[in-house]
Amino acid sequence: MLGLGFRAAINPVYITGYIKRGFSDTSISLSQIPIIVKGDNKLLAKALTNKNGVFEVSFVPDKEKSFDFFAAYMGFDTILIASVKMFESDTPSMTFLLPAKPKRNALGQVVCLKCRKADKTYKIRYGDALPTTERQILENGDTVYSPIVDGHYNAGHCVAGLARYYCDRDKIRF
Repeated sequence: MLGLGFRAAINPVYITGYIKRGFSDTSISLSQIPIIVKGDNKLLAKALTNKNGVFEVSFVPDKEKSFDFFAAYMGFDTILIASVKMFESDTPSMTFLLPAKPKRNALGQVVCLKCRKADKTYKIRYGDALPTTERQILENGDTVYSPIVDGHYNAGHCVAGLARYYCDRDKIRF
């Protein structure tokens, strides 16, 4: 038996993905949307959707705990559309909603797609003005300003974005 830095072969994953509108607004184009796949905050793959919202990516998984799929939609922030712990096969076919449909816990609270917790998930509030912030004084005396005010994440964009929720734990929009 040789144990000199050789690692067992891991099969690559070949994903065919389908982006669909997560709400009834048909003006949103599904063409040329950048799709990014990350594992443990490492870039694993990226692709562009075709005119029908179809994309293909492939990568070799290592020891990632989850695989996060992001979409960067025309001038808006990059938003999380799914987080997957493992794949059913080496060639999965996956459908994603843009934006992702929020999941709720037994209390009716929206659960983060990544950490699967609701305690630091906030509804995003868009507006024309600068984002409202709340001043917080940390234990060490430093002053910080948080966009989380009155149970909402204040985005402050003049145009409403696609993301509807923000997870303060993972620092992601979905």
